[in-house]
Amino acid sequence: MSNFTLINQGTLRQGLVKGIECNGWTITSKRAPICNSAEMESIQKNFGIPPPEMVFGNNHVTIKHGETEFTWGAYDALKLVDTSSTSSEKIKVAYSEEWTKKSAANHTDIKDVIKPYDWTYSTPYKGTLISSLDNRSFEKADTPVDFQRLMKPDPILFYDENILYEDELADNGTAMLSIRLRVMPTCFLILQRFFMRVDDVLFRINDTRVYHEFGSKYLVREYTSKEDHYNNIRRKLPIGNMDISLLNDPNWVSRMLPDEPAVFSRESLMVDH
Repeated sequence: MSNFTLINQGTLRQGLVKGIECNGWTITSKRAPICNSAEMESIQKNFGIPPPEMVFGNNHVTIKHGETEFTWGAYDALKLVDTSSTSSEKIKVAYSEEWTKKSAANHTDIKDVIKPYDWTYSTPYKGTLISSLDNRSFEKADTPVDFQRLMKPDPILFYDENILYEDELADNGTAMLSIRLRVMPTCFLILQRFFMRVDDVLFRINDTRVYHEFGSKYLVREYTSKEDHYNNIRRKLPIGNMDISLLNDPNWVSRMLPDEPAVFSRESLMVDH
């Protein structure tokens, strides 16, 4: 069993930090109150988009080891929401009619109504590298996340979930960016997930996994983006089951999405160990 120390500092009102120190790594998850009106106005001013309904701008997940520091936060994720005039090209033709109807109904003031990234807050965010050994960056790699190791029934030394932002898309669905992290005696895994459901139109999940095996020289980061038409996923509900709550379950939807991602990347970062 690894030697470790749990971290529990502060309060939820001021900022509650939970985490673990293990094998030279400090892994923390900070949860704080939802952004106030001044912070929400700042988001709109700085990023040029109306903010999601709920933004937890002071929430962070951070991993540190020696010179390496990597973090996840709502503001950096929102910076990558596409507001360009060509953003509509990234939606498949099969969705365009339904998407136009949704956009027109909720954004009648927008001349070019197919602006999905203006109101679904989709982001390709993969986390923020603050510092690294010799200022190195992530590079394309072949070594994958070791899912076989992750499936072993090892004890979980620390686990947490953290929400960065969420929106109900004008009652037409949901968009949520969240993080789950777990630390075992031999490794840790951090999953950042963007989950989007637009009713009658589309499901999309963008996943970023950061994995490290203690003693290894590398952090491994894998990114996938998957999507499918809403009706294709709905047809996969259990036969005879009228309960559609599964469509709100990101884990279930993730299993129903196509095996082959629309976008995939695998990178690694050398860390001091």
